[in-house]
Amino acid sequence: MTWMSLFSLCFQTAGAYVATITAAIMVEIPRSLLFKCGWVGALGYLIYLLVMPGHGPAVATLVAGIGIAILSQLFARSFRAPVTMFYIPGFFPLVPGIGVYRTAFYYINDNPAQASYYMVQSALIAGAIALSIFLVDSCLEIYHHLRNQAKAKRKEQSHG
Repeated sequence: MTWMSLFSLCFQTAGAYVATITAAIMVEIPRSLLFKCGWVGALGYLIYLLVMPGHGPAVATLVAGIGIAILSQLFARSFRAPVTMFYIPGFFPLVPGIGVYRTAFYYINDNPAQASYYMVQSALIAGAIALSIFLVDSCLEIYHHLRNQAKAKRKEQSHG
């Protein structure tokens, strides 16, 4: 990795941190959580940047989304806040805004092939974001269910 690409990686991650904090301010996240939300978005975007070159935007978004969802769950428990306080601003850097813009732009300029390409890309990225939240939440739900079953079984055995 060259110095220039390392600088670019750091600069883009810092930009994601600022964008996430800005998004958190827009959705009125409490002041005490603003900078913590920034870390969720920045680390998620760093994962995206590291995965993107070898796997493309949809897979990179899925992997980064899983990272954001896990960090959001951890931060929510650590700072005793609803997980959505971290989810909503944390995913802002991954939202396919430019893809949706390009879809509309190419449709307006009578280029349906390009418009379709960007529409599919945007849909894949949006689906990857939704899937990442679903996967992490489902895994946590299964974990808690199994843990509660094991506790109940141990309690039953100790009383029985």
